[in-house]
Formats: sequence, C-alpha cells, structure tokens
Amino acid sequence: MRKLMLLLGLLAASAYAYAGPVAVELLGFNGGFWQWGYPYYGYVQDTGAVDMMCDDYVHGGEPGQSWLANQTDLGSGNLSLLRFNNLPGALTLYDEAAWLLIETQTTPHSAWRDMNIAVWHIFDPAAPMTPFATWWLGQAQDEAQEGFKGVNFNRVEILTPLDQYSSDPNSPQEFLYLAPAADQSPAVPEPSTLLLVGPGLAVALRRKWRFVPFRH
Repeated sequence: MRKLMLLLGLLAASAYAYAGPVAVELLGFNGGFWQWGYPYYGYVQDTGAVDMMCDDYVHGGEPGQSWLANQTDLGSGNLSLLRFNNLPGALTLYDEAAWLLIETQTTPHSAWRDMNIAVWHIFDPAAPMTPFATWWLGQAQDEAQEGFKGVNFNRVEILTPLDQYSSDPNSPQEFLYLAPAADQSPAVPEPSTLLLVGPGLAVALRRKWRFVPFRH
C-alpha cells in the first residue's frame, strides 16, 4: 500500500511539474478604480473570467494589459515561482492572504476593499492601512496562529508574471483567485508522464490484489 501511495504521489507531482505558463488579461477594476481592490476582473487561459485579488501594491497596470504568468496552486506548498517567496515566513503570509480571499465568499461586499488593503499590507508593510483593514489583518494572523483549521488552500490559485522579481512598477501584478469547482480536481498529466508512471502503478496494483481470493 505504501508503494502504491508513493507512486500516486509521484504521478501528482509530475502533473504539477508539467504545468506551463498561462495567458492572463486584466479586464477591469472594481468600481473603475484600482484603489477599490477586490475584485479585479481578469481572464485566465483555460479557466475563463475570474475575480482576482491583488497582493502586490508596488506594481500596476491598466485594463487591457495582457501577459504570461506562472500559475501556482497554493495548496501544493511550492512557492518557487511566487513574487514574495523570499520574505520571512512566506508560506504563512500567502496563507493569510488566501484566507482573506476565501472569507470574501461569506463577507458583505462593503468589506472587500479593506480585506484587499490588508492583503497589500501583508506583503508590503509600507502600504496604507485603514482601521477595518487593520482588523482584518489581525483576523488573518489569528487564523495563522490556529493553523488555518479546515481551510482548503487548494482552492486558491496564484498568478505570478514570468519576471517574478521585476523592479519595473509598470510590470504586471501578482493576483490570487478562487478556482472554479471543476478546477479543484487533480490536474491530468501529460501522456509522457502516464507512460513513465503507468507501468509502475500497474505492477503495484497487481501485487496488491494478486492474493485476494475470489468469493461468491
């Protein structure tokens, strides 16, 4: 059984490794102004129109801007392609931002601006704050202390421009969005991956059930 689980893990990891960049387009701002924060309206290749939360206060762009981005499932724990992966405690910071994004689903729209401001502040302490944003930041930090019990971070996708550490303030921002329900299933590996992993998986399955007797 242990070998079977290992092979399944390798299959999932291989599928993730073969994911390539996706095309992203910024369609518009909430209320027509970027300062209003979540949601930013965007279009993601192979996903469609999505509501995005910006976590990047320094960079910026205008509706109509398009670029290529690496897409990371936060639940994978792989931060290698993310813009702020060099910050101390980066995984916790991204989890806090993702928790705030998830909370928008059950929070009135009037709170979303402050929630996005809190996300900006998570990654850039110099970003301006509001009293309610400070409160939301405290809530996210409290959740981090509790270990984010029951939070499914596989729902959160992060779009990072290919030039992830660009110092150009006009370069594209990094965004988070909630994957549609259909996108939360494991990615389908490429045929080459199946050819490599398939035989080993078949052997493991044969060994597991070889001695199971037939019962009427």
